[in-house]
Amino acid sequence: MDTADDRPLRVRFAPSPTGSLHVGGARTALFNWLAARHAGGAFILRLEDTDRERSTPESEAEILRVLTWMGLDWDEGPFRQSERDDIYRECIDRLKEAGAVYAAWETAEELDAMRAEARANKRAPVVRGRRDHTSEEIAAFEAAGRTPVWRFAVPLPGETVIDDMIRGQVTFDHAQIEDFVVARSDGSPTYNLAAAVDDMVMGITRVIRGEDHISNTPKQMLVIRALGGEPPQYAHVPLILGTDRKRLSKRHGAASVEELEADGFLPQPVRNALVLLGWSYDDKTTTFTLDELVEKFDVSRISKSPAVFDLKKLEVMSGRYLRAMDPAEFADVLVGYLEGTGYFDGKAADAPDLARRTAPLVQRKMSRLSEYDRLAGWLYRPVEFEPEALAALQEDVKTSIQCIGGGLGRVEVLDDFTVDNIKDALSDQLHIQGLTAREFLEPQRIAVTGQSISTGIYESLALLGREESVARYRAALALLAESWQGGD
Repeated sequence: MDTADDRPLRVRFAPSPTGSLHVGGARTALFNWLAARHAGGAFILRLEDTDRERSTPESEAEILRVLTWMGLDWDEGPFRQSERDDIYRECIDRLKEAGAVYAAWETAEELDAMRAEARANKRAPVVRGRRDHTSEEIAAFEAAGRTPVWRFAVPLPGETVIDDMIRGQVTFDHAQIEDFVVARSDGSPTYNLAAAVDDMVMGITRVIRGEDHISNTPKQMLVIRALGGEPPQYAHVPLILGTDRKRLSKRHGAASVEELEADGFLPQPVRNALVLLGWSYDDKTTTFTLDELVEKFDVSRISKSPAVFDLKKLEVMSGRYLRAMDPAEFADVLVGYLEGTGYFDGKAADAPDLARRTAPLVQRKMSRLSEYDRLAGWLYRPVEFEPEALAALQEDVKTSIQCIGGGLGRVEVLDDFTVDNIKDALSDQLHIQGLTAREFLEPQRIAVTGQSISTGIYESLALLGREESVARYRAALALLAESWQGGD
């Protein structure tokens, strides 16, 4: 297998079910999943819900749903830390017996004073609790209602070295690591204790996670070694930035996978965009099937530099994917998305069928499924002229009236209202009026759709039918006649 010590590769994804699955977390899940699948290892899903107040079943269910939407399955789990208290208590007891932890009685005010003194003396504000309290002092603490936390006794002097698969060797001087809490005063485990114990007990051999966790890593390694275990390999991935080079957040657009899904992006381009946030196969390949990613993924190709998430690049990638889809598959996906978002609610019973008929017309124009209404929503409601569309007609009112009127004269006498017949009739009129196709057809397209961007004029008319098309032509002519201040 693909581990330095020949242990079978076991990787884990351990989100906190306190909110949505953000882009960085989704990338972490994808990297771990690909590492496991590439090497034939196991992918373990663990929910780090030690924050009992903020963790919710709804958030957990949404994380599982989004992982499934992305195509990421798991071999074991989901395990919940909230259900593993017996394991943590046992390990805390083992640490107590080994003398690796000690009871710390300091109050929050005393800890603040310790840190302030350290800063005043230009020392790192590293907390070290007293370990030499007398039995009388402890009795007094207990009488006053104090209960201790349990701190890990970081060995001094010393250092912990991470052989990071991305960054190389990273050394932490123990003098800069405080005696961190492993058990709260109520006996519940802290994150660093629970994460370390779970990695050890579950036999995790590799941990791929964001670089914001790197300060936790030496603490977790110390706990694992104190319990007689072997720490996993670590790979700390650079953070994801927005296009302004600041840490990614909602101000950069969609910051969670749920938002990308709701905005009409499909799993395939989202996976492609996520995997390229810090990883590359070569200098030119940007599109991969899932099987190709499994075959080609290698942690060693993850960059040390921060990745930039650009929503516009995702749109380009998504547009390419949508255009390459089989038309029937695209229609199914489009209708499924619209149904899922409630788009057809309150519309005519044949609205899904109409959407399926329009699918070939919008497929090449879309970068995300949510753009459907922008392109074809006019089919489902009376004409509402966009300000810029109406302004385009009014820029040369006389010509617009001539073009719309010329088109009306042709389409209102057509019996067989098909795309080909409409095209032939309007082409004949175009030559009579001596205009370019754009000059003649654009005012008519705006007249029937009310939009500056929409499906093409021939297909739009055929979808509307002759009666509705004629009504829209006449309504546009009446509107333009009101604003025309003269002419022949």
